[in-house]
Amino acid sequence: MRSILFLLAFISSAFAYTVTSPNSNQGWTNQGAQLLTWTRVNTDRLNFTVVLTNQNITGFQSLVLATSVDGTLGTASMNTPSGGWPAPGSSFRVNLVQDSNDLDAILAQSNQFNITQGTSTISSSSTKVSSKVSATGSATNSATGTATGSAGSTSTQTSPSQSNNAVKSEFTMSSLLVFVSMMGFVLS
Repeated sequence: MRSILFLLAFISSAFAYTVTSPNSNQGWTNQGAQLLTWTRVNTDRLNFTVVLTNQNITGFQSLVLATSVDGTLGTASMNTPSGGWPAPGSSFRVNLVQDSNDLDAILAQSNQFNITQGTSTISSSSTKVSSKVSATGSATNSATGTATGSAGSTSTQTSPSQSNNAVKSEFTMSSLLVFVSMMGFVLS
């Protein structure tokens, strides 16, 4: 009679949840979301809780990674726990348990796997800034000269050919207006 019960228990365990990754060949890193995959049969529970354990680290507290996971999906992304992933190490396991109130009711357990140091990725985005500037002006005296400057600059150099202060003032204003108008055209 005992052998029949053992055989039935063995057969039923062969048709239960099986964690396919992580495993001894494909572990996790300690940064970002991690992939969990499994197989199941139709008689398995529809959902479970995912727990990260490590019995080889003294004082390691099991981490509940996800609750009420839809078992029919076969895959789930495990987000970073609120306290972060544990430090890199070996002998970690993922347990699929019935619910978060009973972490010892194990439905499936992964093989031991390593958690390794992850790499950081830095990405940046650029924003295009454009502006339109329009200016109008008039000059009563004529003068020749050059104006130099750059966008966002507050200084302008001028070199008028006449030394009359009134002409300098009007020329500076005219040059500045032309410069601002041209910058608006270039930026648009």
